[in-house]
Amino acid sequence: MAVLEIEERESVEESLGSSSHHRQDTELSFRSKIGFAVLILLASAEFVVRGPIRFLRGGDLNDFTSPYVQTRLLLRGMDPYSTQNLVADWPEGAQRPEFIDRELADNSLTVNRGIPTAYPPTCFLLLIPFVLLPWKVAGIVWISFSLLLVLWLIHSLAKLAGRSQGQHYLFAALALALAPWHSGLATGAIGIPAIALCGLAWVDALEGKDFCAGILLGIAAGLKPQIGLPFLLFYVLRKRWRVSGFGLALVVVAGFAALAYLGLTKTPWVANYLSDNHVLLQTGILSDFTERNPLRFGLVNLQVLFYALLKHPAIVNILAAALTAAIFLILLWRRTEDHLLELSSVAILSLLPVYHRFYDASLLMLPLCWSLKEWSGPQRRFARVTLVLILPFLVPGGSALEQWWLSGQISPMITQSWWWISIVMPHQIWSMLAMSAIFLWALNWQGAQDRDYLHLDAPTAETSTLGAGRGV
Repeated sequence: MAVLEIEERESVEESLGSSSHHRQDTELSFRSKIGFAVLILLASAEFVVRGPIRFLRGGDLNDFTSPYVQTRLLLRGMDPYSTQNLVADWPEGAQRPEFIDRELADNSLTVNRGIPTAYPPTCFLLLIPFVLLPWKVAGIVWISFSLLLVLWLIHSLAKLAGRSQGQHYLFAALALALAPWHSGLATGAIGIPAIALCGLAWVDALEGKDFCAGILLGIAAGLKPQIGLPFLLFYVLRKRWRVSGFGLALVVVAGFAALAYLGLTKTPWVANYLSDNHVLLQTGILSDFTERNPLRFGLVNLQVLFYALLKHPAIVNILAAALTAAIFLILLWRRTEDHLLELSSVAILSLLPVYHRFYDASLLMLPLCWSLKEWSGPQRRFARVTLVLILPFLVPGGSALEQWWLSGQISPMITQSWWWISIVMPHQIWSMLAMSAIFLWALNWQGAQDRDYLHLDAPTAETSTLGAGRGV
């Protein structure tokens, strides 16, 4: 095990470019540098236009609006999960869509729009610095904060994506072109900084910065538990107690602080919190994977795919849970020394069983990094298939096709066919499911290599020990 850990550290040092001789061997030609520069420039332009610029032009109703108002309600000792409180405390100077009052009157606002959101109190506690600012300023600061974290993550992972400059530049271009980033930034989604923090935590953990990694994971889990908690679980299972301990401690402290504050202010929040969660997961339109939700193909969880095939919601939920549990058990069984491969598997697996919108597929940053890192390595056949499966996420496939479908730009003869509904529309979910299978295959192969290496190394170690005991 010690030998493998030493080799892993050496591999990381090479990937970080610590060897000047290695850098000389991988120096790109001037023409190649120009080509990559153009590619990164084009990807950056798409990233900026489809991401932060769309957010700034999108008006005052986005995914950040409700958490912003709910955090203000929390600070005032009012129920942050009350629809009436949310509408009454709408930000000053912000445009209020006409449907707000109408759907408030008929009690359909949460069902139709998912607001107030069902984020936990820890999320609002972490958002307090933003709500101390006026709404217009807070929005700019929030998108700037999210953008900074995403770019920081891309820069950090680019240094690990392979051993050549070309691989580093290609990763940066593909990462900037990933459509889930664009969608998440355009909507001001809470999940975007949570995903970026999880990726940065892995980089810190790889470099031995356990405290920083744990704190970043704790913040991510506090903001969006369905994103951060699977990463914390990974470090618990890997027995990285300092990383997982610091992270879980922060979640517990933040949770206790939020609950204590709600208790001291005697805020009656529990009933509405449970109701909002029930609506989100059971009766709300946004998470509905049936025909009731016209935008269901903007989701990436398995239920959307299985419902297209089976048309039976109860069976679909059971099947999604069972398949995810089976994959998870296999991951527990097939442990290797390739932490990036394992964490990539966990990232994809976390998206499959429960409600996740398209922008949460930004977690594909980790599989993308692994695929380029292993492009010419012993696992290149798995890595290259993985990269091909990631390519459909360079465009908002399901959402774009859905808009063309709803606008009547595609013939009903096509949109009513089984292959359109079951294969074409959920094609990105098919890609993630295929990626899970590839990762299981790669983990099985890597695990066999690790065992063979240890088996071959064991006699040498034993002989050395015996020799030392005999004074040789």
